[in-house]
Amino acid sequence: MNYEKTELYFLQKDVLRHFGDADGQKIFNRAAKLYAELVVTTDYHNSVTLERQLKRLVYPVIAFYKTLLAFGYKIPNALGIVRTETDKAAKETAKVLASQMRPIFPYRAFKRNIRNFMEYKFPAGGWKSADLLVKGRKISFKIVNCVYYSITAKFGCPELCTVFCDYERKAFDGLRPQVVFECDGTLANGHEYCDFAFLKGSKHTKSE
Repeated sequence: MNYEKTELYFLQKDVLRHFGDADGQKIFNRAAKLYAELVVTTDYHNSVTLERQLKRLVYPVIAFYKTLLAFGYKIPNALGIVRTETDKAAKETAKVLASQMRPIFPYRAFKRNIRNFMEYKFPAGGWKSADLLVKGRKISFKIVNCVYYSITAKFGCPELCTVFCDYERKAFDGLRPQVVFECDGTLANGHEYCDFAFLKGSKHTKSE
């Protein structure tokens, strides 16, 4: 496995530019090695969607973050560097969602397919949702088990969870203007669950 097949496919170029060729290559090589180790030592519980999620986003981010810490970077600095890369990935994901949410794609179609969408974004094995309510202009549900929350805690970097939360918020911007994502609280911020909602947007939503 290598980073070129992940959402951080651009990481090597960014690391070399940020840290210089010599140090940057050392950092990238170590991150790539750790990423490969995480991939081959994980039980994906026979979930193709969970495996895709861990391989394409979660493990590349964790491996990069843990590598920066190993190279002596303090937590705030390491978080800032990693957040820059995940923000870049989130914007690209948002573009993909935007292309799928064509102007003619109505909210009612999104609402009709919400269970399929949730299984794709929050696959069983790493996630558990509850209290799905689809009514009128709002779709709401709780995330009671979050793979970002559990896996960052498992690897001793719970502070990294909010980076993933921010990634999702920015990625879901690609659903605008038809669909607007809202989050009133997360496990990472001390709530008992992540309180998620998708609302019907309007033609003015994009610029809000």
